[in-house]
Amino acid sequence: MQGLQKHLFLTYATSLSVLGLFASDMYIPALSSIRNHYETTSGMVGLSLSLYMVGFGVAQLFYGALSDQIGRKKPLLAGLGLFLISTIGCIYANTIETFIVFRLLQSIGVGAAYVLWQPMIIDIFKKEDVQKIFTLLMALGSISPAVAPLVGGYLSKWNGWQTVFWFISIMTMVLIVWTTLAYRESLNIHARQKFSLPKIISTYGYFLKDHFFIGYSMTIACGITLYFVFLTMLPFILSDIGYDSASIGLMYIPIVCAFIIGAQVCKKRYHLNGDSNSIFMGSNFAVFGAGLLFCTSIFIEITSAWQIILPVSFIAFGNGFIVPTGTAFLMKCYSDKSGSCASLIGFLTAITAFLSTSMASSMIDTLGIHSMAITILIFAVLMIISLYIGRKYTPIAHSLA
Repeated sequence: MQGLQKHLFLTYATSLSVLGLFASDMYIPALSSIRNHYETTSGMVGLSLSLYMVGFGVAQLFYGALSDQIGRKKPLLAGLGLFLISTIGCIYANTIETFIVFRLLQSIGVGAAYVLWQPMIIDIFKKEDVQKIFTLLMALGSISPAVAPLVGGYLSKWNGWQTVFWFISIMTMVLIVWTTLAYRESLNIHARQKFSLPKIISTYGYFLKDHFFIGYSMTIACGITLYFVFLTMLPFILSDIGYDSASIGLMYIPIVCAFIIGAQVCKKRYHLNGDSNSIFMGSNFAVFGAGLLFCTSIFIEITSAWQIILPVSFIAFGNGFIVPTGTAFLMKCYSDKSGSCASLIGFLTAITAFLSTSMASSMIDTLGIHSMAITILIFAVLMIISLYIGRKYTPIAHSLA
């Protein structure tokens, strides 16, 4: 695939990768507005994001493994359809409980888009190009945490938080049309087979026995979850010290810039460091940022967003090393099971994000910023432990049929 065709496909793949992130990030500056609309608590509104991550992760287990058997296109269209219906449901929900149910259904649908672009890359491109493409797409995708809250903040301020979900609905309709008319099934016809639930279970059992896979995938999951805790808690913390939703949206821009810079530095040094050492370097930056945030929250009174943004920028810079390189590394090691590999990475990431955001959300009303700082530090330590396990073992993928 070359030229215009390649650029169009990468645009399509990037759009799929950010759809789920848009659905989770765009409405975040309006969380306090949603809380007021439903006359509920911050913890209850935070649950709409936490449960979103649960459905997001569990659904990926189904889509990725199924796509390894019957192809990518049919599961993708089914997921996008469910996502569109439930997004519209969020707009018309008349209670916070109904809103949360539709958010859960939303996450189950969008799991298809988030996971299936990754095996598509493995299907279409040469192995030596995979790391570069993952770095490029994830760097582009990382812009969404800045763009989505910024756009969401202005949309919700302009015409209410429901406008955010109308925007996501239109975006989804475009992707459904694109998938139907332009995307040609990328899984080789000789690799397709009849649906087999026992084989899916066997494949996941195989991954869960692989210490190398578990170690590196949990390193990625913990790295990402440090950002999700920040993402979820920041609107409540900043609104309490006087920031409005539009201003909160702007605060994500330096974090995204730090991720992109980290990804580019990692890319330039990749030929010297390789996969494992690049991930190790990124983890060191992330742990430093987590420790700095914790110390800042303990010893300094928080009166400005920048007192939080600076330490979290170190975490984002480290994630620029960890996430693209780590994901591409695992996908290359398990290229014959790429859909299942991507699914399980996504599942572990989503469950870790659910646990971390639930922990922080449960403490936010009493501990404020300390809830975010403590949770991030705990999962930074878990990230280092996971990386130690991953580096200690080698993948067993090539020893099994």
